Amino acid sequence: MRAISLSGVGSADLLKVQELPTPVATNNSGEQVLIKVEMAGINFFDIYQRRGERPMIFPGILGVEGIGTILESSLPLQNFKVGDRIGWAGGTKSYAQFLTLDEDQLIPLPANISSEKLLPLLSQGLTAHFLANSSHAATSKTTALVTAASGGVGSVLIQLLKRTGARVIPVTSSSEKVERLKELDFEHACTYAEMKERVADLTKGLGVNVVYDSVGKETFNQTIELVARRGDMVLYGAASGPVEPVNPLSLTRNSIYLSRPTLSDFIPTFAEKKERINDLVSALLSGALELSPIQLFTFEEAAKAHHLLESGMAGGKLAFTTE
Repeated sequence: MRAISLSGVGSADLLKVQELPTPVATNNSGEQVLIKVEMAGINFFDIYQRRGERPMIFPGILGVEGIGTILESSLPLQNFKVGDRIGWAGGTKSYAQFLTLDEDQLIPLPANISSEKLLPLLSQGLTAHFLANSSHAATSKTTALVTAASGGVGSVLIQLLKRTGARVIPVTSSSEKVERLKELDFEHACTYAEMKERVADLTKGLGVNVVYDSVGKETFNQTIELVARRGDMVLYGAASGPVEPVNPLSLTRNSIYLSRPTLSDFIPTFAEKKERINDLVSALLSGALELSPIQLFTFEEAAKAHHLLESGMAGGKLAFTTE
């Protein structure tokens, strides 16, 4: 099979297309269901692994997300059947034509919606869903600040927050992106240089109920200062690099709750996966959630795709097609 192999920690130019043995379904953990990959999502987690900020074994294959078809299973399937189209958002080795997973890693997908529309609902959509509904249960009384609001997760998160009635302050990197967000009816959108003043004006100096920060190192020290008394600081990414260790005593200012959630802990069961993905699909079909068209790349364009995501200029979901 064709796959994108990575020989070690380094730049995107280390990503190479290779012919590798096709995996087989076994009774071993992580190898029980053989899947033909239709498209593989490209995520910041892949970049973290490539840069050495998350562990992986080299040489190896990146990719934790995708959509494909079940070809066979070494064990009887409980919630799926051979031939089902499924998704995953937490597997490994997805930058390939075939991979193996366990059944409990699979996400049920509706049959009447294209893979291009469903893929952004997996890692990005499911992450945005648990952030808006579980990490902080947003309501009409919530004021929320969201960094990287024009990015993959951020663009979904601000829409899900808006659906709850929350007042949303989307923060992005340029005045052009701010104008696009305002055209989408996010009137409080601003740049990073403006966010402190914007929060002060909108909250009368009290701060926001929740900050959702996926930028990390470059923004954390600024955004945590904007959290209101007993508010939530939700750090869910590190696009600019990992945050320096935090002294717990620093949280005593306003009795802040700091969390670093990850998707796997919010979709541990088939029922929770189904509930979250169905709610996202409902939001999509109702018009409460609008997604930018995904950008598709061939395996040979792997470095180009990683450079684009890393630059912060992607503006939507990126994925590899496997043919």
